[in-house]
Amino acid sequence: MNAIPDVRLTGRAARFVQMLQDFGHLDSESADRLLLGLADTRGTDVHGMVDLLEVKRAAAMLLFPDGTDGHTGILAQDWAILFS
Repeated sequence: MNAIPDVRLTGRAARFVQMLQDFGHLDSESADRLLLGLADTRGTDVHGMVDLLEVKRAAAMLLFPDGTDGHTGILAQDWAILFS
């Protein structure tokens, strides 16, 4: 059995994930996928804190897997607040 990776976020990064959930763009399952994705991209560097920019990058990849930007669709109104 594999151990669950320990992903530690900075305060700003954790608040960003919470804000995505509060705005309705992530549910608890997709927030878990975001954290697991961060663990996957970090590889063996799991001891350092994950910063806000790294979380924003991972969230954008999760929310827009086809590479579209957030200026259309469900995040259009929140894009400037969340990703600028």
